[in-house]
Amino acid sequence: MFTIEEVKDEDQKMAVVAEVLKDLPEWFGIPESTQAYIEGAKELQVWAAYQESELTGFVSLSYSSEECAEIDCLGVKKAYQGRGIGSQLLATLEREAGKQVDYLQVKTVAEGSNKDYDRTNVFYRSVGFKKLEIFPQLWDSQNPCQILIKKIV
Repeated sequence: MFTIEEVKDEDQKMAVVAEVLKDLPEWFGIPESTQAYIEGAKELQVWAAYQESELTGFVSLSYSSEECAEIDCLGVKKAYQGRGIGSQLLATLEREAGKQVDYLQVKTVAEGSNKDYDRTNVFYRSVGFKKLEIFPQLWDSQNPCQILIKKIV
């Protein structure tokens, strides 16, 4: 069984994000980008998942407009993937975001561009996200940005 807790302390937020992303180089292998997620966590709402005292994953939330929140980053350590932790982290984030906005978005690498991100897209689609748009050059030509959206009920 695992628990989810909101992380309030800025240093702890950064430590949680750093520990999880270190375990996921297939998704977070660009050092500058990974560091931006770690440092950016200070300003965001962050929830961490634990199995007993072991950190298993996290999700971070930002607000992109008065109508839409954004999943800034979501990661579950490889050893814990496929156990429902990501879905529960997302449900927690949706409950919080739903207090202020009607929509949720996430940016990911477009389907068919990277096998690891294809798994990410399958996950988001399985929890109700729909494709909105692809921006082929937002990040770079090797990583076309796909925006997925979901109406929060």
